[in-house]
Amino acid sequence: MSFILKKRGGLLLTALFALGQAVADEAKPANPKAKLGTLIIEFDGLANDKGEVLAGLYNEAKKFPKENQALRNLKAKPVNKKCTIKTDKLPFGDYALAVMHDENKNGNMDYNVIVPKEKYGFSNNKSAGLFGPPNFKACRFVIDKPVVKIKITLKSFGK
Repeated sequence: MSFILKKRGGLLLTALFALGQAVADEAKPANPKAKLGTLIIEFDGLANDKGEVLAGLYNEAKKFPKENQALRNLKAKPVNKKCTIKTDKLPFGDYALAVMHDENKNGNMDYNVIVPKEKYGFSNNKSAGLFGPPNFKACRFVIDKPVVKIKITLKSFGK
């Protein structure tokens, strides 16, 4: 999943989610005896059931949320304006998510001139600002047990 920041009119706007690949390679722990967990992500705030919810899972601050830098790219179809994605075999540690509802399945965030048309979100329900997305630290959550469940509410730009 690609995440791109663009400058327009002197303001750095959040121009998220130009998607590259659909699914990244599974993470393999450096230590075969490392503890592994499963992440369950519940999404709400969707306007409809069109397209797919796309999520980039990151485990490094310097890569969040940069183009083609996600540890894993995840996707699922919304049902009843909600969506759930499950991914397993994640080594215990720190992670962050950047998400969008790709209603037309074109793999890109669509815009009304410079404002995103499609809803998006970040872990810990952090909001994007005028100068870009929140940082990894603000969005950080921890996988430190066999199953971790988080919830992300997708929002429109400025809301």
